[in-house]
Amino acid sequence: MRLISRLSDSERSELKKGVIEVTARHMNRTALGIVDAILQLYPSATFEELKEILPDTLNPSAPKNYKSLFKPYTESLYGVIQSGDLRKAYADADLDIGSSHFIGEGEVFHTIDGKEVLVSKSWESKDTETGSHDLQNLIDHVAQFGVRVVSFEGKSQSFTKGGYDLKITNPVIQKKITETKKKIEKSKKKIEEYKKN
Repeated sequence: MRLISRLSDSERSELKKGVIEVTARHMNRTALGIVDAILQLYPSATFEELKEILPDTLNPSAPKNYKSLFKPYTESLYGVIQSGDLRKAYADADLDIGSSHFIGEGEVFHTIDGKEVLVSKSWESKDTETGSHDLQNLIDHVAQFGVRVVSFEGKSQSFTKGGYDLKITNPVIQKKITETKKKIEKSKKKIEEYKKN
């Protein structure tokens, strides 16, 4: 993956030990914190790259009728994140997107290519389709990208207000990864200057 290709073998080993820790209350806020941590660690990620890091297969099905745009009601996977383009599909179906995705202030993110990122709110301890624990699948998966979840509370409080905190635990690796964004921005400026001349 381009986002970690600049790391040496020893730095990749350090990455897997954790670079950012997420401490959260409630399952859905834990997921929101994980996406925030990924975007802080990989600020140069495009939406496509973010979908590679957070594949829809981690949270495949939607358990409630208000998310009838997703499995098991359709063939579309619910996923961890969706593009802001989803807002139109919800409006067309006369559904409330705020009931299934975070849309509040400070809860919506953007990738470097300008795509709006909506994080899924619903996380089942026993997925409707697979029977597995969706959030635990996400937690286990993102560890390879340097994100560690140090605590979260269980499903009984999953849809009440909660929060999360992020803590950089390996600033050396974090700096190495995030430097990529600065290089991309410099390259874009050079390309723009070249086009003007």
